[in-house]
Amino acid sequence: MSILSEQSVASYGPQPSECDPLKDPMQLGPIALPTQSTSEIQPNGTASVPPAVSPLASSVEPLIEVNTEKGTDATLKDATLKDATLRSESASTEETAQQQVTLQRLCQNASLYSGDLKAAADLIVQSAVDLVDIDRASLWFYITEDYFQLISSYDKTHKTHKNGLILAITDHPTYLKTLTQRDYLLVEHSSQTDPLTQCLGAANLLLSGAFLEIPIRVQGKLVGFLWYEHARAHPWTAIEQTNAVSIALLAATAFDSQQRLSLTNSLTHHRRQLKRETIEREQAEQAWQESQRFIQGIIDASTNILYVDSFADGSNFYINRWIQNVLGYTPGDIQKLGKNYLEQLVHADEKALMVSERRKLLAINDGEVVENEYQFRHRQGNWRWLLCRETVFQRNEDGQPTQVFGTATDITKRKHAEVALQEFNAELERLARMDGLTQVANRRSFDEYLTQEWENVGSGRSALSLILCDIDYFKSFNDTYGHQAGDVCLRKVAKSIERAAKRNTDLVARYGGEEFAIVLPNTNEIGVQQVAQEIQQEIAALGILHSQSDVSEYITLSLGIASITSTKNAHPDMLVAAADQGLYQAKYDGRNRFCVGQIECA
Repeated sequence: MSILSEQSVASYGPQPSECDPLKDPMQLGPIALPTQSTSEIQPNGTASVPPAVSPLASSVEPLIEVNTEKGTDATLKDATLKDATLRSESASTEETAQQQVTLQRLCQNASLYSGDLKAAADLIVQSAVDLVDIDRASLWFYITEDYFQLISSYDKTHKTHKNGLILAITDHPTYLKTLTQRDYLLVEHSSQTDPLTQCLGAANLLLSGAFLEIPIRVQGKLVGFLWYEHARAHPWTAIEQTNAVSIALLAATAFDSQQRLSLTNSLTHHRRQLKRETIEREQAEQAWQESQRFIQGIIDASTNILYVDSFADGSNFYINRWIQNVLGYTPGDIQKLGKNYLEQLVHADEKALMVSERRKLLAINDGEVVENEYQFRHRQGNWRWLLCRETVFQRNEDGQPTQVFGTATDITKRKHAEVALQEFNAELERLARMDGLTQVANRRSFDEYLTQEWENVGSGRSALSLILCDIDYFKSFNDTYGHQAGDVCLRKVAKSIERAAKRNTDLVARYGGEEFAIVLPNTNEIGVQQVAQEIQQEIAALGILHSQSDVSEYITLSLGIASITSTKNAHPDMLVAAADQGLYQAKYDGRNRFCVGQIECA
């Protein structure tokens, strides 16, 4: 008889103080991953399990002995009884041997070592029902610190598996929190009132019969438990208890295999992840290096000076090598210049402009650009024009600029071209306003200048005077001496008139043919008459022979003069008309003289 069945109440197995001192009772909670299986795996993938020895079994009662001193009948009865006993023992031995074979085949089943805990659990609980000859077996494992989960349960009557049920420790504290304090729990009669299983029965988790619980440990850690149940009262035999423990050991093996597989998969995943991250990091490093080479290639290929300066003191952080092509300095030379190196290189006339332009960076937004043109000193001493564009590169926490990014483009050739173009345009403008023959202003310039000076009368200038003059008998001069001589005469007369009109503000223009006009700003009637007399003197000094003139043997001029001190109710044409009237009067009076014309205001 088993020691478990010797009590009329539930048996809980040895208490911690009664257990083997090598056994360390564990605490509830997540388990550590096992490092050693409870079964030894053979090279062929099977597990060898030593013959099951029940820790729950008791000593077996002695066999009945034969009494040789009794009579024949008694002897026959004794022999018959002995024979029956031997046959019973033989049958029990054969059944035990068969169970051992079944258990060994179960130990060799690959499902136990595959790492598939669900498949192993289904096999274990169904084998437990058959091997221990019970009505139901259930295998539970920890899933968190506070919960157990039913991995698999097999019902002999319905021949069905069940799983997924959750047991919360807080719902059954009396039972679940004491798991670590026992090696087993045994109930033989449903009539027994056991405080540990009472809560399970009340929750309809157990059959109303016999119950055997074996805790499952791996590496000394409690990981779950296996339930064996009868629908009716049942005394648990030693062989049943031994087989129950053996199957529980197989459950621990299956759990250990699952943990090992999980660990292997986790390590494999981490190795793959690490390898992938290493490859990605190497690829990122390679991509970064390629991008750096690409960017450096762009910088080196740029025909602009690229630089990054400190906004605070104007010192240089970075400048590309193109500066050597433009200004003759190396990047090292620039950085040795120290603070405000640009101000050291810029033309003195433009230093203040550069400082004020850089201050504009304090007020601009990101992406906006401040640009201007400056002259910089080349290392050899000459000057180069650079177009500088600057923007904020970095700001501090307060949003103030700390670094400036700039580009400088060599525009020296363009500036020289601009100067040449300006000179060319000025020359074109001069030519457009100059008479080609006499090299004095043409009629267009005369009209524009007269209009301009007309606006100034009364605004700082008291008077405006005009002289119109004509070479006397010029047609006869051309007929006598030829047109080439006439052209020479016109040029000399023009230069003589320019000498008489001495001021820079006086304009001498060819009015048409042999006629000339002289605009005299800020000149009154007395002043214009004096200029007219000087013109006559300059013409007389030329001594150009004119044999066909009726007034002199030399070239002479007739002049008409007019002056105005107020433009109110008048316009420039009135001044021209008055001077023309004076010219007509001078010709009418005999030429080689000047006459004053009067403005007739409306």
